[in-house]
Amino acid sequence: MKSLFPLHTAPRDPHEFVAVSWNLHKGRSPLGFQTWQAMRRWMQRIPADVYFLQEAMAQRRSAPRPTTEGNKSRITTADEDWHCHATEISIALQLHLELGPNVQKPSWRHGNAILSSSPLTRGERWDISAHRFEQRGLLVARTIVNQQPVILLCVHLALTRAARLRQMEWLAHWIAREAPSGPLILAGDFNDWKSDSIPIFHALGLCEVAMTLGQTAKTFPAFSPALALDKMFVREFTPLELMPASKAAWLSDHLPYIARLRLTPPTPIQQKITL
Repeated sequence: MKSLFPLHTAPRDPHEFVAVSWNLHKGRSPLGFQTWQAMRRWMQRIPADVYFLQEAMAQRRSAPRPTTEGNKSRITTADEDWHCHATEISIALQLHLELGPNVQKPSWRHGNAILSSSPLTRGERWDISAHRFEQRGLLVARTIVNQQPVILLCVHLALTRAARLRQMEWLAHWIAREAPSGPLILAGDFNDWKSDSIPIFHALGLCEVAMTLGQTAKTFPAFSPALALDKMFVREFTPLELMPASKAAWLSDHLPYIARLRLTPPTPIQQKITL
């Protein structure tokens, strides 16, 4: 199938892979100013292969249009009625996009988004809400990197520790059942300042990028980062570097988590299986 967009390329080792995870805070700065257009411009300057976005915002362009079906009226919810920040960013950066809305209201919605330079499979969205007060989701997509299939998982976990732990256990169960092997990236806003997620996903063979590099990726609050709320776990990728993101401090309440990775080449046996 022909690609929808040309690849978003950068002059570097073809085995290297740049991944960015970022909570967009619904396109607003810590002080509440709209910044999503500046976010788009910032992302255009980053040579990333994939973005894992949380709280990507969409707003209805106009009042919902009532339609009539038989004797019943309904409100239209067609995609063209919505102005989606992630969609606009994907078009500006010429990237493929999959969306997973978590919170849906009549005039606005937000959720997870995965943007990739390589074509993506149709995304799967799983409801992992631990209680009715916080709508949370897992967005799953798949792509091909250097002729290898890669699973991409974008999450946004709960604010309370008990709820997060239940969500982490569910995610671990999903990975063990649906994606037990092969290259994988799990990234997002874990709200996990205690790093409870480290042993849970380490048991599945996933390593956290910052911890592997001997660093702490403090991303919150963006102006003066003190907590490592955002995480990026990888399997069959070698973490090479955490890239600085301080210039994005005024755009959202979270700093972007930017990692340079190297995809582990498949073994000869894996290559035969793939062929």
